[in-house]
Amino acid sequence: MTSSTTTSFDLRAMAALLAQGRQLHALSLLLLAAALLLAALPAVAVATATSGALPLALSLVAGLLQCYYALRVDFDARLFQAASEDEDSARAAQRLDASLLALGLLKPGREGRDWPARWRGARGLMMRQAIALSVQTAAVVWAYGRVWA
Repeated sequence: MTSSTTTSFDLRAMAALLAQGRQLHALSLLLLAAALLLAALPAVAVATATSGALPLALSLVAGLLQCYYALRVDFDARLFQAASEDEDSARAAQRLDASLLALGLLKPGREGRDWPARWRGARGLMMRQAIALSVQTAAVVWAYGRVWA
């Protein structure tokens, strides 16, 4: 599919898919709270210091990485939604590139990508967000298992 055959519905559909990253982000925030709660409990402070510090640190790093990707995915979702309001998808891509260049968010020479290339990039960011969430989940489970074992 080229940008000349991309419809505003295609752009709205991609925006809707990327908007699902908000649920991943919400779950990540809950896991971050669980990790911080575990770290703050005085009863398990000694156990955490000796056996749970590594998984808690990994959870924190993965959670922060997930937050970064969540910001990027949400930004892309909003950009695709805004682009869908223009009936001419080629013109929408040009306007998007011009805006991103003006804001310093797109390196010169990267403009002109077709919509499928943009979608691959956005889905890649969402995949990285999901991977960071998976690592964070595993690390929290690992930390709770180490502390309560």
